[in-house]
Order: sequence, then structure tokens, then C-alpha cells
Amino acid sequence: MFDFTIVKMYYHISPEGADHPIYEIPATGFFDPAILQEALLRSGETVQAISNALPASFIGTTLCKVSIVQLLFVSMYNQLMDMYPDNLNYQVEMHDDHAHIGYRIKEVRSVPVPIEPEARKAFLLQHWEEYFTNFITPAIEVIAAAGDLKPDAIWQQFSGHLKITQDFLADYMNMPPLTEQFLADGKLLAEFLDPALFNRRRNPYYLVNPRYVENPLKPEEKWLMHSSCCMYDRRENGTKCYTCPRMTHDEREARKCEMLATAAAH
Repeated sequence: MFDFTIVKMYYHISPEGADHPIYEIPATGFFDPAILQEALLRSGETVQAISNALPASFIGTTLCKVSIVQLLFVSMYNQLMDMYPDNLNYQVEMHDDHAHIGYRIKEVRSVPVPIEPEARKAFLLQHWEEYFTNFITPAIEVIAAAGDLKPDAIWQQFSGHLKITQDFLADYMNMPPLTEQFLADGKLLAEFLDPALFNRRRNPYYLVNPRYVENPLKPEEKWLMHSSCCMYDRRENGTKCYTCPRMTHDEREARKCEMLATAAAH
């Protein structure tokens, strides 16, 4: 019933999971301090992290991706996928010179979502309130604490991931009805949920003034700036992402020159 092709490619979430996982735990393990510490260690090793901050950031943002996948299937199929921790296994897989982290869905099961707008709104808002209260928010808080981070360091990345998905659907899927439905369903997530559900003063999915930078190798292509730093520089010989909001203009120009020189050499 569900096509996981895009979801598996970009978010590494699917019923079959990673082809060759090197590490796997039930997502319920995030709430066990010993298991969580091992998950941070094993995940951090794959990216040469210098502390638990980077793997905590990475694991925390996978929970954003879980919510976006739920949202996408709601918009595509009018079905709400069961993506609670007891139905998910967290996985790490090495892919050439980098790691993929994601989830294997143990059992594909879902419930129908109302189509009538007001009934749909009420249904989804009730789901999101319960979902964040019982899973996502407490998971973010224990993951952040284990990585010696403030939860905001993870939450602030959420709006960028939602916007990236919205832009991808609009620019590449060529399915206007799906794009419109995803925007409408996403608006409920980003604008109608009380920030108290996230123990924050602002809803983390709401993005103010998205900013873009040119792709140095294709100036006509725009890249969305991250809504917050993902901490990818917190590894051995680490550097900031080209779309990091912490990168200065001079740093980005220097990186642009490096990328152009590398491209010319090849």
C-alpha cells in the first residue's frame, strides 16, 4: 500500500530497514540510559565525533524525520502510520565514507485519516499532541541531556527539515495536489500546536524567513540554509556544512573557492 522509495532514499526509514546495519536497537532504548549511551558512542564512532554532541544532534533530528515521514504518508495516502518507539528499530549503516542513520519499521500498520477538513484537523492535532507528549519530546530531552546539549540545539533544526521536504515536493515531484496537501497538513504541525508540547516558547516546526544560498557548482540552483547548526564540525578535523547558519560570509566564500577548485581538478 505504501511506497517507501523516496522515504528510504532520503530519510533511511523503511520496513526492510538498512541493507547492512552495523548497529541496531529498539527505539524504546532511547529511554534506557545505558542503551542510549551505547547508541551515542556507536553512532559517534562512524563520524569520528569528538564528543556526544554530534551523535545526539544526529539521533535527535532523526525523530524530526520520523514525524515528517508520518506527515508525508498522511498527505499521500490519508493514512497515519504507526511510528511509535515500540514499532521502530534505530539503525546505523556505513555507506562508503559516511554513515546513514534511520529506522526499520517492524510492522507496517496504519489508521485512516479523515478527508473532511475540520475532522482531519481535529484528528491530526489530537494525534500530534499525544505523539509529542508521549514520545518525541521526552526522547529529545533525554538524548540532548546525554549529549550534554540543551534540547533547543536539536529542536531548532526541525523547521529546516520540514521546509526541505516541502521544497523537494514542490520542485521535483511534479504532483501539485500532493504538494498542496502536504503544505496544508504541515501547517497544522507548524502553526497549530502549542509550543508547550515541546517545552519551548516557539513551535520548532515554524520557520521564519527561510534563507537560501547558491550552489557554487550550479548557480541557478538554490540550497536552503539550515535552520540551525547540526554540529557536523564537532568531529576530528571537522568543518561546518556549506549551508550552516554559523558560517560567515568569508568562510563560505573560501569554501566556495575550494569546491570550484576541486571540481576543476576533476
